[in-house]
Order: sequence, then structure tokens, then C-alpha cells
Amino acid sequence: MNYEKIIMEFSQPSAEQRRISTIIVNWNGFEDTYECLTSINKLKNTYLLNIFVVDNGSSGEDYLSLKKNFPEIFFIRSDSNLGFSGGNNLGIKLALQNKADYLLLLNNDTVVEPNFISQLLRVFELDENAGIASPKINYYDSPDIVWSAGGRISKIRGSGFALGNIKSDSISEEIKEVSFVSGCCMLIKKEVFDKVGFLDDDFFLYLEDTDFCIRVRDSGFKIFVANKSVIYHKVSRSTIKLEKPVSLYYTTRNRLLLVRKHFKAYLPVTFIYIALTMSLKSLYWIFVGKGNNGKAVFHAIKDFLRNKKGKIDEKTYGKL
Repeated sequence: MNYEKIIMEFSQPSAEQRRISTIIVNWNGFEDTYECLTSINKLKNTYLLNIFVVDNGSSGEDYLSLKKNFPEIFFIRSDSNLGFSGGNNLGIKLALQNKADYLLLLNNDTVVEPNFISQLLRVFELDENAGIASPKINYYDSPDIVWSAGGRISKIRGSGFALGNIKSDSISEEIKEVSFVSGCCMLIKKEVFDKVGFLDDDFFLYLEDTDFCIRVRDSGFKIFVANKSVIYHKVSRSTIKLEKPVSLYYTTRNRLLLVRKHFKAYLPVTFIYIALTMSLKSLYWIFVGKGNNGKAVFHAIKDFLRNKKGKIDEKTYGKL
């Protein structure tokens, strides 16, 4: 692991100021990360805001190019891809060491509104039990349409379901308590990490945000969406670099892992549900010449039964 030396000196904040550290994970996404950093960097004059960019083993020159363009930002480089959970955990640990009061996890393929943090902070002012505040996340290419505004978790399907694909101005509630928000953007009080711990590396990619939300609520914290806080998400830009079979592998395996971890009584039903629906989809994939999708699902279920977690073993399965 190649760490940059990080020295951060804070003045004593006033009652209105908070030490906020933003963690952004980059993986072969220079253009998206550049636009995201340009967007959020404008907030640095308003808040005691520090930005950590974790380069997650990018294959090109992302790390050096981003450092050159943003010399005031703190960069951390991992020699390998640690996944969404591992990459964020690397930044979270360093931010906590530097005495952050709040940690903002932000996808690199997002652009933020100038007031989005102030609206998120209002959540913590209104409810002392708030642990996570999330913005309303709209589509980057359709900025008046909501992609995710929080939602609920299905124990049977083993996944979170967010309110989305509606007009942004159709949501009247300013602040709403929910059971699930997307890991695309979370403002998290530092006490949450003290009590709950970090993102679970067993998931590597997908469902780690759902798992984290469950643990946060089980620990007595509340989760809210602040609908006056708005960011824009280039949906799927970060995962489009992955072949679809790889995405299917992680989502299938991790849904089963999630249910076994939190809702064990539902596991037989979930397993049958996923096995049946994915078998039907596999027949379709074979018919349209996408048999590798079915292969990925088969490996996902097999690895779940063998209790294999974390990053897929590409030496065994090849690049799905």
C-alpha cells in the first residue's frame, strides 16, 4: 500500500462548524472523478471540509493525473482493487484518525449542488439519534428525475428498494426517515463508526450499503433522506467497466450473504426465490447468446454455499 503523508491542522471549530471529511473512491474513472472533485471542491470555503481520494488500483495514470490537477486534496493509493467497501474503509480510517466529526461517502460519478451539505447537516440538528443523512439523488442525464430517495429493505429478496423514477418536485417531504439509502452518498456521524464499525469487506461490491444500513439501525441510529439536498448520479458509470456477468455474480452472491447474516429465518425462501428466478433468466440468456451471465449466477450460488466471500477468485473462474 502506497500512502501519501497526510498532515492536517485544524483551527478550533465554532459551534456552527463541523469537521467533514469526504471519501471518494476512484477506479479507472478519471473524467468522472475530475468532475466530481471540481464540484465538491467549491464547498471548501464554507465548511471545514477535507477530501480523501482513494485510488483503488487503477490501471492507468488516474492517480498521478488527479494529484496534479488537485494538489490541495489528499490522495491514497491502493496497489489493488479493494472493492467499494475496502476502498471506502481505507479512506474512513484515515479520516477518523484526523478527527472528522462527519464522514461523507460520495461516489466518484456524481456532481453535487452547492447547498447539499448544509441541508444534510440539518438532519443531525433536528434529531440527535440521526446516524446517516442522504440527499435526494437525481439522474445526471435527467436532472429532474429521481434515481434514489431512500427506501426499504426486502428480507425475502435480500436487497434494498429505493423510491425513484419519479419527478424530483413530486416529493413534498423535506426530511423523511427510511430504512435504506444508497451508498452513492451518505453523510455519517463519526459515532456510528465507533459503535457499528466499517463497511463489511465480505461483500466487496454491491449490497455493502444495505448491510451497513441494517447494522446502523440495529444499533439504535436513524437514517434520513433530506430531499432539499440534491446531487446528480451518472448511474452505472462506475460499474459499466465491469462485464455484466461480474455484476451478476456479486449481486446474486451478496443478496444471499445479506439474508444469511441478518435474516437467517428467511434464507430458505430467499434461496429458492433467487435460484428459480435466476434459472429462468439463465434460459433466456442462453437463448440470446449471453450464456456467461448464467455461468456467473451459477458460480455465485456455488460460492455462497461454500461460504466464499470478498473478491471473486478470477484465477478459478476467469474473467466472467
